[in-house]
Amino acid sequence: MFSENLNAQQLSAVRHDEGPILVVAGAGSGKTRVITCRIARLIKEKGVAPESILAITFTNKAAREMRDRVTSMLGGGGSSPWIGTFHSFCLRILRTHIDSLGFSKNFVIYDSQDQLSLIKLCMKSANMSEDSFSPKTLLNHISNFKNDFLQPEDVDQEALSYGARLKAAQLYPAYQSELKKNNGVDFDDLLMLAVRLLRENQNAADFYNRRYQYLMVDEFQDTNLAQYHLIRLLCQERSNVCAVGDDDQSIYRWRGANLDNILNFEKDFSGTRVVKLEENYRSTQNILKAAGAVVRENIDRKEKTLWTQNEVGALVVYCRTENDVDEAQTVCEKISTAQREEGDSFSDTAILYRTNAQSRVVEDELRKMNIPYQVVGGQRFYERREIKDVLAYMRVVANPADSVSLRRIVNVPPRGIGKTTMEKVESYCKQHGISFLDGLRKAGTTGFVGSSAGKKIGVFVALMDELTQLCETATIQEFLDRLLDRAGYIKMLEKEGTQDKMREGRARLENIQELYTAVEQFVERDQRGTLGDYLDSATLSADIDSMDDSRGLVSLMTLHTCKGLEFQSVFIIGMENNLLPHASSMGEREEYEEERRLCYVGFTRARKNLCLTNARQRRIYGSFFNYQPSDFLLAIPPETLVKESGVVIPDYAPPPRDVYSRPFSPSAPARFTAPSDDGEFPVGTKVVHPKFGRGSVINREGEGDSLRVVVYFQKAGKKTLAPGLAKLIAL
Repeated sequence: MFSENLNAQQLSAVRHDEGPILVVAGAGSGKTRVITCRIARLIKEKGVAPESILAITFTNKAAREMRDRVTSMLGGGGSSPWIGTFHSFCLRILRTHIDSLGFSKNFVIYDSQDQLSLIKLCMKSANMSEDSFSPKTLLNHISNFKNDFLQPEDVDQEALSYGARLKAAQLYPAYQSELKKNNGVDFDDLLMLAVRLLRENQNAADFYNRRYQYLMVDEFQDTNLAQYHLIRLLCQERSNVCAVGDDDQSIYRWRGANLDNILNFEKDFSGTRVVKLEENYRSTQNILKAAGAVVRENIDRKEKTLWTQNEVGALVVYCRTENDVDEAQTVCEKISTAQREEGDSFSDTAILYRTNAQSRVVEDELRKMNIPYQVVGGQRFYERREIKDVLAYMRVVANPADSVSLRRIVNVPPRGIGKTTMEKVESYCKQHGISFLDGLRKAGTTGFVGSSAGKKIGVFVALMDELTQLCETATIQEFLDRLLDRAGYIKMLEKEGTQDKMREGRARLENIQELYTAVEQFVERDQRGTLGDYLDSATLSADIDSMDDSRGLVSLMTLHTCKGLEFQSVFIIGMENNLLPHASSMGEREEYEEERRLCYVGFTRARKNLCLTNARQRRIYGSFFNYQPSDFLLAIPPETLVKESGVVIPDYAPPPRDVYSRPFSPSAPARFTAPSDDGEFPVGTKVVHPKFGRGSVINREGEGDSLRVVVYFQKAGKKTLAPGLAKLIAL
């Protein structure tokens, strides 16, 4: 009953019962259908209990789609398999068992802004200047440690060179200590702590191994080391694991994804059966031929060739323009013409780019031509200031130990509690070893902050006590209503709406209204859900999960963001060396190959129309720079490509294929020239200077001792420097 509309390879994967199986699923090959049919068959035909099946993917959107399909196949009713994301699964485990690791079960999850606040506190305690080291950079390094499953004590600081990575390693223990003190975890901790739990708590490990007899993992190429350890720990008693993924779509190395997890799956799971899904149901033959030719030049990949029964389709269009403004105008004119003359929907069109900064020029042109658009991957709803403020109130009520949220709201709306007062409270807390909330309580009674400040703090503490009591009896909607009223937050926004910030104040009021809607929708989905459950769902939500694809808007996004999406027409701008491939990849084969995979992912988002553009000249930090067309264009078969406006791709031949079969070295005659013999300071490198502070390399000339770099500093502007003499540090 589950074999209808499945091709032979898909059916083979669906019918596999016992033992490990690796499904190498090319782009658009129907992998979600394979997973859902496999789940349905195990339950309906093999009699497997639904609750013994665990399916894990990466995004809430993918999990919802999978759940909906399975429910439709099973007909609803009865128990269901557990289908969700890695983070939500780990959260579920930790909410039950985390007390064995020294946390209480009402722990809070710190999002990116909370983490930033916490790392800044740690930097302040360590007398570390934010001018020298970016807090975000330090957090990224700490995240990488966790993705590689390194505890603070596992990081070998002596093996690290000077710079941000070493500073992050030095700060890592204090950061983790502060998290635990606040009974908080960050996103990476959800994975790390779940793995620790299953390693250290044998009863918990045995329980989950007995419960989940069949494990399915989607997007396996994107797993990091911590996720891989989790999968291995869940398969200790049985090896009924089905890994589905595509090594050619592994594009998240920068955030810890380990390509070796899928490439070495057969070695790590003895007796693995491999099934390749190579029939594509999305794109035309020309698009697949172009995409396949680009990615085929990578060494680190499993050999596969996508094919389709779809039409040959239109040729891939290549446009080279004079500058980035011309490029944006060309793309927008094509979109407008297609909508006007062919009736194409704006919502089925995407403009993709390598870096977020590239969107600005395109946005300007879209507005000029009155083309509606949305930037996917911009500021998330739950990261907007007013939403963060309200959620901080909620989080303190749910977890009084959350000092980061408490610091955020103690003077929001303004209560006259100044910085000096806060510093006194912090000092008192450190001296007496108490929480920040307890310190605020003492401030209102002991007088160490002065009577006036003590009274103001006392009013705030009384408000939090009132809200805590209310939370025990009120619905989440009632609680939100009372919170906004008693805290005076709505009045503050209304006041802003009548002064100079009228538009901003109104927008914030609209966002608060949207928060009401979000809470209402949560309650509709889970009528027994608690305030803590809502906060968990809000923190785990992602911008791409909430993308509105029904409003008739052109979608703008980075190539990293477009993964998993598809559009009738796709425009990829900035097909230039130093953009795609990015400058940061020019000195390392693994990085360069990931850029090629990124290009492949972008190509295969298109169903019928694909247009590639670049510019002869691009403005960066007020100066113009000339970039060569992307070397990736050379791999595209000429018979699949049409060059518009008489533009030709530069006539230089691709290197022999055997160049890519040898170990990579910057001196190899590959399609790009490494920036220097030692690969230091390529364009795009973030640096710090002892006098000028932080900046970015925007140009470079010469090699070795003659190397000169042009750096744009945030405070000092452009400077031309010799890296060695200037004592530049790459971050």
